[in-house]
Amino acid sequence: MARTAENPYRRLRRQMFLVLLAFGLVPLLAMGAAGLVANRAATESRAMQVLEAMVKNRRATVELFLEETMQKLELVASAWPVAQLADQTTLETLLRQMRSRDGAIVDLGLIGDDGRHLAYAGPYDLRGHDYSDQPWFQQVRVRGRYESDVFLGFRRFPHMVMAATRAEGGKTYVVRATIDTDLLSALVREGGLESGADVFILNRQWEYQTRYSDEHRLMEKADCGPIPVHSGVRIVQRQHGGRRELLATAWLRGERWVLVARQPLPGPATLVGAHPAVVGVLAAGLLAVPLLSHLIARHRLRQIRALEAERAALFESVAQNQKMAAIGRLAAGIAHEINNPLAVIQAQAGVLLDLLEDCPDLPGREEFATRLAKIEAQVERGRKVTHRLLGFSRRVGPETEPVDVAAALDETVSFLEKEIEALRVRVVREYEPDVPIIRSSLSQIQQVFLNLINNALDAMGEGGEVRLGVRAVEGGVLVTVGDTGPGIPAKELARIFEPFYSTKAGGGQHAGLGLAVCQEIMRGLGGRISVASELGKGTTFSLWFPREL
Repeated sequence: MARTAENPYRRLRRQMFLVLLAFGLVPLLAMGAAGLVANRAATESRAMQVLEAMVKNRRATVELFLEETMQKLELVASAWPVAQLADQTTLETLLRQMRSRDGAIVDLGLIGDDGRHLAYAGPYDLRGHDYSDQPWFQQVRVRGRYESDVFLGFRRFPHMVMAATRAEGGKTYVVRATIDTDLLSALVREGGLESGADVFILNRQWEYQTRYSDEHRLMEKADCGPIPVHSGVRIVQRQHGGRRELLATAWLRGERWVLVARQPLPGPATLVGAHPAVVGVLAAGLLAVPLLSHLIARHRLRQIRALEAERAALFESVAQNQKMAAIGRLAAGIAHEINNPLAVIQAQAGVLLDLLEDCPDLPGREEFATRLAKIEAQVERGRKVTHRLLGFSRRVGPETEPVDVAAALDETVSFLEKEIEALRVRVVREYEPDVPIIRSSLSQIQQVFLNLINNALDAMGEGGEVRLGVRAVEGGVLVTVGDTGPGIPAKELARIFEPFYSTKAGGGQHAGLGLAVCQEIMRGLGGRISVASELGKGTTFSLWFPREL
């Protein structure tokens, strides 16, 4: 069985669709990927800046906190004699005073030269304990001041102590205080609350000296060591637990401790979710590109298939141009034929006027003179109409003169007075006062008015209302001619100014040139004509005339 050949138009449409799809999706996806990379880089850079500033702030805060606490302890050791420090009441009073300021000290004690607790104020029972074999006791006697790492000690509970010496009577006494590690932990991790970073302090054995959460334990080994000694703030990226994170470090307290801030970096899903508007645009693009590609391909195929129709339309346009040329020649012939009898009528009217001048006592002389003046006026009007016909065929320029638009409109209505009365149509005038005089062609303006009012009467038949409006607008005068007829359908409204197109009943009996001529006249006068219509309510034409032609 013979295989049916594929429709070439269908194959062409498919090829066009694929090409358009590639041209649309490739840049869109490339732009999305580039935006994701740029957003990731910007996010990481911003996170590093925030993390660095936070670590600097926390380091300064911790240094200040510990140094102020040590200075308070050294002040107690230097200002109070041993006899008073050994007094339980005095020691408890000093502890209350020191805790009332910031609550950093948990307890306070005095240790003698032999390492035994001479006095103690605090929540534990440490009086009489021997510290002579404790490493921190030996170091404070040598250095004069001491800050310990977190250790268990006699309490078997993680804690940190500060100590300062006092020499008196040839002996060295030690004033010791326990630091509130919960307060220190809260002070350190406060910097990470807003950014979501884990902030903590490690010692040289990489053991936690502060907690970064309530569930976290002190003295556990951290998984971020060893950390090299460095100045300032150091930030590195690393993989931890299957995710990328920033690790910022800063050494403090003479490089005994290191402040660490650990900030998780957002993954692709988080970066995308942070910009729902961009995601929406990309999603809309992914949906719109295939649809638009399909529509464009189909549209172009229709254009290709319409070549024959366009060629036929071109032939029709040529025929129409020939028809317009024939009408122009016809108009010139009609104008020539009408001008001859008009000239005879005007000459005879002039003879009659001369006879009236010679017969001043003729009965009814004034009536004859009035009638003859009207004949001459209408002859002049006819001559102007024929001049317009000649102008249509030869595109001659209009004769300009001062024109009162409202008066010209009223005069045009008077031409149709009998027809208006016969159809029982009401004419409503809405004229603004002080409308400026324009300089234009009176005969051409009245020709436009006449065509529009005639169209309105034809559309309404018997009864109805013709609404005439005249008002001043910027740069000229606006005239409206409206009727209460059936209106014009929207699909026909766009074609009413085309030559040979008519919306009147029995369209074959109408040439369809009236509105085309009106549009031609308005263009020649430098004006504009537009139309608005609503089915069942009527049609309104708007005419704008410039002040100067």
